[in-house]
Amino acid sequence: MEPAVLRDLAAARQFAAELDTTASAAVLGQAIGHLAGELAPRHLEKVYAVEHALLQDYTPDAYTIALRQLLEQAKPSIVLFPHTYQVRDFLPKLAASLGKVAMSGAISHRVDHGQLVLARQLFQGKVNVDARFAGAAPHFASLQAGAYRADQPGPEGAPYHSAAVNSSRPAFPRRHPHQAARALPRIAAVGGPGSRADDRVGGSRHPGSRQHSAD
Repeated sequence: MEPAVLRDLAAARQFAAELDTTASAAVLGQAIGHLAGELAPRHLEKVYAVEHALLQDYTPDAYTIALRQLLEQAKPSIVLFPHTYQVRDFLPKLAASLGKVAMSGAISHRVDHGQLVLARQLFQGKVNVDARFAGAAPHFASLQAGAYRADQPGPEGAPYHSAAVNSSRPAFPRRHPHQAARALPRIAAVGGPGSRADDRVGGSRHPGSRQHSAD
């Protein structure tokens, strides 16, 4: 599993802990059971494997369709992505298809009165700004490389959930019967085979460092 994805998973868990909710993950592609297995020990509520032949090679349309179907079922509040060229290509399309906007390249966060506040840099790092999500979920954000440190896997694995994608008509991914009564995830981190650590946009900072814009 690429470092960029592991850092996003650590950030999702940190967000979930501070917002008193749960974190899950999703991976997209074809024959990706091994990737879902690598995610399982990462202290997550669930791991979704979204598999389809059309996801074997990346296209923005296929990723958008697959993620929309997954989001309709899982109903997360916040969806996090690594800040890569690939994500920069399809995330605006995904967000716009749901009437949403996406926060790009967040470098840090804080929780203010139960609401997530993300910080990003403008003008080549000369200005830090805060952004809050407004309106109904889901909310989308990508996290800048190096903004969060990847944590270590835990002793127990998250339930592995295989999600089927219907390419001809809208459909919900299938759900294992024993998971039907489980709480839905509130924060999800999404990755794929193309989420490479060297496929990032913009600069990075020392892992684990945090910045906040002045109030």
